[in-house]
Amino acid sequence: MANVNITINGQKLQAESGKTVLEVARANSIDIPVLCYHPALSPQGSCRLCLVEVEKQRALQPACTFPISEGMVVQTESEKVQASRKFVLELLFSERLHYCMYCPMSGGEALTECELQAQAYRHGLTNWKYAPNTSKRWPVDASRKYFLMDHSRCILCRRCIRACDEIVANHTLGVRDRGTRTMIIADGDVPFGESSCVSCGTCLQVCPTGALIDRRSAYMGLQTEVERTKSTCMACPVGCGIEAATRSNQLLRVEGDWDAHNGGLLCVDGRFAVVEPPTDRITVPMMRRDGELVKASWDEAATAIAQRLQSTGPAAGLASPRLPSESLSAFRRFFREVLGSDEVGLLYGELPPVDVGPFATLPELSAADGILLVGGAPLRDQKVVGYTIKRAVDQGTTLIVVNDTPTDLDPYATKSLKVADLAQATTALAPSERLVVVYAPGLAPEVYASLRNLPAKTRFLPLIQGTNTAGAARVGLTVRAVQGAGLFVMAGDDATDGRSLPAAEFTVVQAAYRSAWTEAADVVLPSRTWSERSGHIVNIEGRELPVVAFLEAPKGIKTDAATLDLLADRVVRPMREAAR
Repeated sequence: MANVNITINGQKLQAESGKTVLEVARANSIDIPVLCYHPALSPQGSCRLCLVEVEKQRALQPACTFPISEGMVVQTESEKVQASRKFVLELLFSERLHYCMYCPMSGGEALTECELQAQAYRHGLTNWKYAPNTSKRWPVDASRKYFLMDHSRCILCRRCIRACDEIVANHTLGVRDRGTRTMIIADGDVPFGESSCVSCGTCLQVCPTGALIDRRSAYMGLQTEVERTKSTCMACPVGCGIEAATRSNQLLRVEGDWDAHNGGLLCVDGRFAVVEPPTDRITVPMMRRDGELVKASWDEAATAIAQRLQSTGPAAGLASPRLPSESLSAFRRFFREVLGSDEVGLLYGELPPVDVGPFATLPELSAADGILLVGGAPLRDQKVVGYTIKRAVDQGTTLIVVNDTPTDLDPYATKSLKVADLAQATTALAPSERLVVVYAPGLAPEVYASLRNLPAKTRFLPLIQGTNTAGAARVGLTVRAVQGAGLFVMAGDDATDGRSLPAAEFTVVQAAYRSAWTEAADVVLPSRTWSERSGHIVNIEGRELPVVAFLEAPKGIKTDAATLDLLADRVVRPMREAAR
């Protein structure tokens, strides 16, 4: 589009035609206050806080929806504008019981700032000009596990509704009644915990006030006391960008990174489940003596492991795909170069062929005009991919599901076909200009061969199982059966989930938490958790993503590299001494 000339507060600017006044102002560091507006959501202009004075317009106009035009002159801080904004804020405070001193977002320095209170301070509100509405007792819905809704703090900006519709495409939230009785509801007015809510927490992250409250982080710290670190979620192979809020070496809250490839979208596993880890943390090495696991020093444990792995014969190793590539590479080198064993693999994980065609990205999936889902269950295993597919369907994308069993995405598909009918699906999607194929592991070779024959413009997104299975493959580790008299399992913070280990004469388990595996092991070594590690993973888009540690491990817990170096030294040392 062509550029147009516009003047804001006397500053002459050029901007692309079609932009709104707010977009141009923000691009030029001109601050216009907002409440209902959020950059990840479509503007609706309902709160009226962003009103500006536009020359030749009889009334004030909402900057978030008003498009610029050639020669436009705008005032964002005139007396008329400021008086209007203050009046809007006074009305907002009168509608509900906004008792800021009892709110977890109060003070402008809370973990997550209340935008309503911040604007009140900015516009000089020191008291209520209009008495709060006490004619109704506003309920608190605490039926959800991870966060609750206090309707007395809601300003009806509808950010939560738009986030549920436009970002997650779940369409759970809406409103009931009108006027002063208007309330946010779920699924025609059922308790939120009984609704179709998937607990992704996107509504929580976009809420500008204390209406939606995170149970874990409420009252846990001020912004000045909290550190924020951008990293990568390790819950699944999507590898979403996250921002972790920590205080005093505790993880308080996880939020989506709006600038990452996932566009701020997270699932319940990446946002909430990771904040409450198991409590049975392993902090020191343990050795089995007289049938019981007892504490031991690192030197004792390492010496015993080295002696037994050598004396029992061939050694085998299994590693968790939740580990970063650096740990997996060091693990493989330890077996091949130190123990001389090729019996090493992953605990679990599935990697479909990644040479089918060029990788798709999540933004490309969202913008696709045709999506072919072949196998898999992304709404269960790679939830953010599933949400992205639903969002694309909302925008008019044609979705065809090819699977021999029903999937949760069938209701959103134009067609649901059997795998034997794959050719019918590819023919139907042939006119697509931006076709993305999302495909699972475990399909027949001829299915992958058919996908390779799709037009060159097609992009592919493999539904990998296991957080860093793709990164493991790059360093030579895959899922395989291993055999050895000695077994070393590097489990990290992974859950056993009922999986069994190969039988061995001597078993070492390196893990962050107690489990059936550690209770059956001969030696147990402590491990760092995902939040205490740094490194990289490779996600389903083929991106190498950074994992940044944002918590310090308990004293004495070594890095994976340091642990393997210590074990290597104990294996090699007797050889050196014998050679003297």
